[in-house]
Amino acid sequence: MSKKKKIIVLVSMVALLVLTGCLNYFLNRPGNAQNVDADNQTSYSDYFAASRADRESSRSETVMYYEAIIGSEASSEEAKANAEAGLAALVSGMDTEQRLEALIKSLGFDDCLVTVGAENINVIIKSDALTDQEVAQVLDMVTTETGKTLEFVRIKPIDL
Repeated sequence: MSKKKKIIVLVSMVALLVLTGCLNYFLNRPGNAQNVDADNQTSYSDYFAASRADRESSRSETVMYYEAIIGSEASSEEAKANAEAGLAALVSGMDTEQRLEALIKSLGFDDCLVTVGAENINVIIKSDALTDQEVAQVLDMVTTETGKTLEFVRIKPIDL
């Protein structure tokens, strides 16, 4: 791949990153909140929807980055292999998050958000407080589905 093509790809990726940042700023300004509670706090559904949208946006950028490396003729075989492994891990984590969110909601919670990192799994549940039994059910579900031990799982109820 010629230097000119490399520069074009790099400039395009930077332009997309800047565009994403601008859109994030303009769409998330306090004056743009559509569902605002009496206390000027965003509602649960807004929090979970915004978090999912941010997560999806970030993941889309990462996928584009990996695909650019994989598709580039200038990338070394090692870089392509690393990008393929990173993409596979990302897709696997996304699948695990969706599965866990569906399973946790099946326990009767209105909403939840799960993030699977390299080490830890974070679970945010729409609830004022969680009983010991609810925490045990969620922990059992997460550890069974992921194979992680309890010390790597964080569960947090939120009350906005």
